[in-house]
Amino acid sequence: MYRTHLFGSPSIIACFPSINKFVFKSDDIFMIEWPNVDIVGYSSLVGCSSSWTAHARLRSYVSNAINRPDVLRHITAVVQPRMVAALQSWAEKGRLKLYDEAKKVTFENIGKLFVSFEPGPVSETMDKLFEGLVHGIRAQPFNFPGTAYHHAIQCRRKLETIFRVEAELEKKKKKNGNEVETTNDLMDGLMQIEDDEGKKLNDQEVLDNIISFVPNVLQKLRRDNEITPKYKWKS
Repeated sequence: MYRTHLFGSPSIIACFPSINKFVFKSDDIFMIEWPNVDIVGYSSLVGCSSSWTAHARLRSYVSNAINRPDVLRHITAVVQPRMVAALQSWAEKGRLKLYDEAKKVTFENIGKLFVSFEPGPVSETMDKLFEGLVHGIRAQPFNFPGTAYHHAIQCRRKLETIFRVEAELEKKKKKNGNEVETTNDLMDGLMQIEDDEGKKLNDQEVLDNIISFVPNVLQKLRRDNEITPKYKWKS
């Protein structure tokens, strides 16, 4: 165990399992915080993790919007045919870059499930913007042109503009009486879900949580891609 500096802050590196176990189980003492919360959004699940009350409130909204049986059936109906088509396409190609192909189909599913976007120029633009956003999450917070952090901030603003336009379109549909019985995408679900008191998330909370979900998915995909070759050589 030793002291150092990470991301511009004094830090302690612990290599003992017993210490790490104590830290991970002591949520009231050791709060989980992202280095650059302004990039993922202060009112997102990862952005408000230092406040147990705020985090529990948001988690209940998100869980209710995602874990309902009708929503899970909708997700399965959307994702399954896309994955089958992708696997058939991969088989025909013979040789391919697994991470690039997996990232492509994953992002297409994200676009459809989160905001009902079909593959096209907008989804390709969002793919590049999210890539820039991910690179800045753990970068030094130097906000001037040429830095990863500055680029990530610019990407977030553009993404927020895209999602805000989509949110306004959803509101207009509801206002004009075009309301659907089931939730079509995650954004619509977050906008419509209510707590026990009948309260809903505000627009910024919806946008922050939509934006913050994607980096988590992309980072998990990258980690899985790094692990895959190890299992391939062992088998």
